[in-house]
Amino acid sequence: MKIGLQTWGTDGDFFPFLALAIGLKNAGHEVTITYTSIDGTDYSNRADAEGIPLIRANAEDEISEGANPYAINAKAGSFKEYTQLLELYFDPHSEAMYAASEQLCKENDLVIGHAVCHTLLTAAQKHSCPRVSLILTPLIVRSKYMSPIGIELGTFFNSFLWNVGGKVATSRWFKTAAQIRKREGLPPIKSLQKELFTSELLTLVAASETLTPRPKDWAGTVQMTGFLNLPTDNTEWQIAEDLQSFLAAGEPPVYMTFGSCMQFDVARSTKLLIQAAQRSGRRTIIQSDWEKVQKPTDPNIFCVTRLPHAAVFPLCALIVHHGGAGTTQAALLASIPSVVVAHGFDQPYWGKQLETLGVGGKLLQRETITPANLASQIDVVLHSNAAETANQLGQKMAMENGVAQAVACIHSLAIK
Repeated sequence: MKIGLQTWGTDGDFFPFLALAIGLKNAGHEVTITYTSIDGTDYSNRADAEGIPLIRANAEDEISEGANPYAINAKAGSFKEYTQLLELYFDPHSEAMYAASEQLCKENDLVIGHAVCHTLLTAAQKHSCPRVSLILTPLIVRSKYMSPIGIELGTFFNSFLWNVGGKVATSRWFKTAAQIRKREGLPPIKSLQKELFTSELLTLVAASETLTPRPKDWAGTVQMTGFLNLPTDNTEWQIAEDLQSFLAAGEPPVYMTFGSCMQFDVARSTKLLIQAAQRSGRRTIIQSDWEKVQKPTDPNIFCVTRLPHAAVFPLCALIVHHGGAGTTQAALLASIPSVVVAHGFDQPYWGKQLETLGVGGKLLQRETITPANLASQIDVVLHSNAAETANQLGQKMAMENGVAQAVACIHSLAIK
């Protein structure tokens, strides 16, 4: 079967699609990915994508180059934040995305789209191509047992918020993509939740029930697969001698990383992590772009640019991170507790999930974080039962295979 995938966003939105594409290719399918990077990242050199065509669908003027989605002046995870994100980083690329969507729908038997890929829904309906929705955070699938704002209010008020929020979002979001739909002679979307974010055919939720239980009122066409991880083969990766010496010289260290969020404010973020590490008094590995900032001379701090999380996290006592879905599950899969400093979007959700499960400290926010309260949370978590709980949940998560489950769900559709 020929399958086209389309995604939009940053690293956390691209790599799960790449993981699924590799799984589909290994299952014998012919796969193509089209992506729109909102921070200008070019993924064409990904070695993992060999044999999988990658199509970059960005506006010709490349307005995303140097963009900073975390500079939006709004509360992390709020309606206002998402509204501005779509206006700044989705609408300007809508025409390029629609051209790519049409190409996928003309050339493939099935398309799989990121939940926000409005243009793929339009193209799929125009060309009668079956569409599967891939959701990277459960928070956007309606359930009366889950509040859309992340604050549990009971089934009545949860449903009320879904109704009101859904109507407002449908009227305000994806304005350029909605105009394309009108131009193509298709009726307007009445509900983003029912028509775009989810699919009547199949909706895959790339999340683990170990972290977030499945709500009882989800439709049978909504399937939780577990996280979509890239194939890991660390047999060729060897720990450098200096890192090996650091690890052997004392107790397991704290690992600090804000992932792709670091690039948007590398000086401030790195300073925060260094000062928090020094206040905590813990041996620490800090991941940053050390070509742009000065390395500390503190012997208890080891500086790295990038390391394979799956190989290094199990050697650490605690992971300080931004709460991205990928890093969240990598930490728990390694059976290591976390402290989350959320920068935006779905990160507060994942941080709260870890906190609720007892494997994460109190959720911290980028806007209000200080070295003192970060150091304090590190101390609190390391003196709690979080490590024992993380070990139990990590072993459970290790039994999951999100890519294999997603491929099985797609095969169950019996599309020829």
